[in-house]
Amino acid sequence: MKKLVLFIFVLLLGCFNPLYARNIRFIQVTDVHIKHKKVEELQEFVANINRYPNIDFVIFTGDNIDKPDIEDLNAFLDAIKEIKIKTYVLMRNHDVAKYEGLDKKLYMHTVRAKLGYYHPAKPNYVFRVKGVVFVVMDGVKEVIPSANGYYKNKELLWLDKVLSSHSSEKVVIFQHFPLLNTTVKSHSLYKKEEYVKVLNKYLNVIAVISGHYHSNIERMEDGVYQIVTSSFQHNGSYKLIDIDTDSGAVYTIILDDK
Repeated sequence: MKKLVLFIFVLLLGCFNPLYARNIRFIQVTDVHIKHKKVEELQEFVANINRYPNIDFVIFTGDNIDKPDIEDLNAFLDAIKEIKIKTYVLMRNHDVAKYEGLDKKLYMHTVRAKLGYYHPAKPNYVFRVKGVVFVVMDGVKEVIPSANGYYKNKELLWLDKVLSSHSSEKVVIFQHFPLLNTTVKSHSLYKKEEYVKVLNKYLNVIAVISGHYHSNIERMEDGVYQIVTSSFQHNGSYKLIDIDTDSGAVYTIILDDK
């Protein structure tokens, strides 16, 4: 009954609310942590969201598998490739480790082979929907994986270039590691101030959407809406997010499959 009510609620938003009708609408899922190829809950999620109206894309923002295991990665991808709309994937600290034989290159090429050639094969990438630019940031250390995200200077230079080239367009950034501070030092972002310096050069970034903390936090900081989404692994939750393409306003609804 709970899932039916949620579905009807989303259906009503899409069909009768003119604000939502002109928005970009997508689903963000984070911290799935698939292990031992157990994907039943994820398959149920896929079946549910395939019934949602007017969804532009789905994005998984990292820690999709619990440890760097190619069989678990293939099980995860086999489940989500049944999603009927474009689906994007980020990799994060639980996803890759060179010493485990699953590095960034193999991970992203496997994603592309499973989901389709619309999906980029590089960890940092850009896609556009209805005039809004979506930027995917990496920040993962594959040689010595760590829960501390680190956006190296090379990545920040790339981000600076992307934001500059799209300075007249609205931009949303997806990444696993939040820019919001945490009291858990082992999960904090290394050299966060260098990242913030890049963001502060531009006025066109409307949101940074992430996971990692396994909790829901949303706060406006320096004109950017910082969104952190809870773990799908723990409670089956995910977010339905709408962006008003005129104003840049961002609306979120927390949903769950439990």
